[in-house]
Amino acid sequence: MTDAGSVVAGTDPQSRAAAPVRCGSCDLLQREPWLADGSRAHCTRCGELLHRARPRGLDRTLALTLSAAILLGIANLLPFLSFEFQGRSQSNFILSGVFQLWRTGYAGVAAVVFFTTVVAPLLYLGGMLYVLVPLRLGHRPAALGPVFRWLIELRPWAMLEVYLLGVCVAVVKLGQLATIVPDAALFAFAILIMVWTAAAASLDPRMVWDAFPAGSRLRGLSLRDPALATSVRCRSCALLVAPPDHAALEVLGCPRCGAPIERRKPGSLSRTWALVIAAAILYVPANLYPVLDIQLLGSSEVDTIYAGVVSLFASGMWEIGALVFFASIVVPLAKLLGLVFLLITVQLRSRWKPRARAVFYRGIRSVGRWSFIDTFMISILVALVQLGSLATIDAGFGATCFAAVIVLTMFAAASFDPRLVWDVQEGEV
Repeated sequence: MTDAGSVVAGTDPQSRAAAPVRCGSCDLLQREPWLADGSRAHCTRCGELLHRARPRGLDRTLALTLSAAILLGIANLLPFLSFEFQGRSQSNFILSGVFQLWRTGYAGVAAVVFFTTVVAPLLYLGGMLYVLVPLRLGHRPAALGPVFRWLIELRPWAMLEVYLLGVCVAVVKLGQLATIVPDAALFAFAILIMVWTAAAASLDPRMVWDAFPAGSRLRGLSLRDPALATSVRCRSCALLVAPPDHAALEVLGCPRCGAPIERRKPGSLSRTWALVIAAAILYVPANLYPVLDIQLLGSSEVDTIYAGVVSLFASGMWEIGALVFFASIVVPLAKLLGLVFLLITVQLRSRWKPRARAVFYRGIRSVGRWSFIDTFMISILVALVQLGSLATIDAGFGATCFAAVIVLTMFAAASFDPRLVWDVQEGEV
């Protein structure tokens, strides 16, 4: 491993000694300088963001997290939307869609919606309070490292902002048929999204990891020093573990967060292939079978994902139609094809534009969760429109297949090890 020099970033004139780091995307060993607030450090080889320096305002992060927890409770306990049609009305809660999906036999979709909109946000905010409150009081809570590691893993599955887009699509679709009235929980939910985003933007993970002094003995070493050159990066907290420590820690786990110490994700290619193939198989029925069964004034109609997009376009709602088309059709297909491309190029040991492939992979990981817009829209529609013979909307078999495709592609992207793209550049097998 060669010295790539200092990471390009905005640095303070009175910079401290640069710390050694390994890139989580390409495994390059380099030095990250001290960063002024608001500046970023990127890998000199693949462009991966190594660190964004945020003002370490623990009080602000704690206040925002506590506010988000209160707003989440309000959003779940009060009515969310009301649907008025032909003199009758129906109100729903966030959990109403979960109960209706479960009652009508779509337990898998119900479980996904429940986890991503209620369980994951609740666990995340509760876990953050468990971490931040003791730190604010000058203590280190028990199991801080493992808890914070699991919070980082959990964060992508807390999809409040995606759910809000699903609400917008549902309101637009129903607005053509009846009157939609926002209730108190919807306003609380909208404020929650802003507070949730601000809390995430104010948190510097280093503020938490710095509660552990582990790894400081590597700071002053040359990048060619054997202890650094053969070091292993923890995939969760980025701690560098030097030999002979990492040989024993392959069994014991990272001394800071408890994650496995691995040079590469074991079985990455075979696991990713299995998940991609399963998702590709389910992608076909997800698009062919109806996701909605609509009963309106005695007439029956079924909607596939594509038919829903066409109806939005036909109604002149081009922006919403384009959003659904991109999130529900283009993104899942692009993820599948993109992962197949990455897997094949790695197995062929291709040297073709590794930086471009690394950027492509980061894009795949970042956009996958937004495909849940259609699933959330379905959960809202089936909860709101249950007016017997007047109007009823139920989920279709395609909804189960579609939710499975999104979950499988997210797992597939997470199981792929992007460092494999660079191994051929290093001469590794």
